[in-house]
Amino acid sequence: MAMTNITARTTVSTEEPFLFLENGTGNGTSSNLTSVIITSYPSGYTMPQIVLASIIVTILMIVVVVGNMLVIIAITTEKALKNIQNWFIASLAVADFFLGLVIMPFSLANELMGYWIFGAWWCDVHSAMDVLLSTASIMNLCLISLDRYWSITQAVEYLKKRTPMRAILMIGAVWLLSAIICIPPLLGWKVPRNPNEVLPKCQAMRKASIDCLYYRGVSSV
Repeated sequence: MAMTNITARTTVSTEEPFLFLENGTGNGTSSNLTSVIITSYPSGYTMPQIVLASIIVTILMIVVVVGNMLVIIAITTEKALKNIQNWFIASLAVADFFLGLVIMPFSLANELMGYWIFGAWWCDVHSAMDVLLSTASIMNLCLISLDRYWSITQAVEYLKKRTPMRAILMIGAVWLLSAIICIPPLLGWKVPRNPNEVLPKCQAMRKASIDCLYYRGVSSV
């Protein structure tokens, strides 16, 4: 008996019951239809909470992106700021700039909705970039702290050793180590996805990742 497959169709809304999942097989004359209706987002947030959080966090993201962008522009254009110690600050600002621009919007949507709607491919890329930029941000903070510490405790010797080439190598090492950490998930070392799940999840994302990203982003502004 010939069998035909009806492709699953998913539509999502907020407060209205607009989530329908249809699956069926038939012989041309009859089919089996299964429908699932969900009246709100799985995250459990109400519509006023979603609207309020969206407004506040969007403003925060704008502050993070614009603030770090101004830091980068100031260091690259102002002659008085073009010193080696500010290169480390610029590297931190680059990491936090892309955190606010690329990571935070999708993390916010994932948090408020309770599931991932951007596809499996972007989940992998987003999670890898999350790890890359978050690690780079933290390591740049450590690098700035070490630079300040060595400048105080070994003022003469360290300032002689802190050449432009050494600074570039130090910044490059930070980003290289951060990249090495984020590569394994892209090569398959990650939590396997459940193909039968009703709502897709991005397993690599943490529940509290948004707050951590916001804190790190604002810290460099």
